[in-house]
Amino acid sequence: MKYSSITISGPVASGTSTAAKTLAVKFNLAYLSAGDFFRKYMIDHNIPLPEKVQIPDEVDRKIDKELTDLAASQKPVIIDSLYHGYFTRNMPHVLKVLLTADEDVRIKRALLRIHTHKETAEDVKRRDQTHDIKFRKLYADEGFLDPKFFDLVIDTTATSKEQVVVAIAKKFQENI
Repeated sequence: MKYSSITISGPVASGTSTAAKTLAVKFNLAYLSAGDFFRKYMIDHNIPLPEKVQIPDEVDRKIDKELTDLAASQKPVIIDSLYHGYFTRNMPHVLKVLLTADEDVRIKRALLRIHTHKETAEDVKRRDQTHDIKFRKLYADEGFLDPKFFDLVIDTTATSKEQVVVAIAKKFQENI
């Protein structure tokens, strides 16, 4: 089956947004980010970024369902979402990409970025933990970032942004 969409998942500061935005432009596809929605929600509701568990469960479920339904519709889209590689695991038309990176590298990246928030090393670690807690509470008691759910796994620790995009684009185009 041909890929019509891409979902990119990975822990905090692994490069998912950078890759997803670049690929959306490259392939002229719509780009949706669960992370952008949740960061805005947390800012608007005065919830500290490392405390995703404070987001009402129904808000999580609503956004996750909307993005999963969109992926299932087979409309061409790129979804940047922590959980959606898992949610689309049985959708052969979706290229499921997992980006990983060494924790120390991810923390350094997170500390350098300034867009909606400023983080500490402890914040990054806490975010990773709360994402797992929330997923297990709402959906399944298993690791949503287990490589078995993905078609392509890329360690971005020492891989350039350009190399990541080339690798994903190549895999996506194999089935076009």
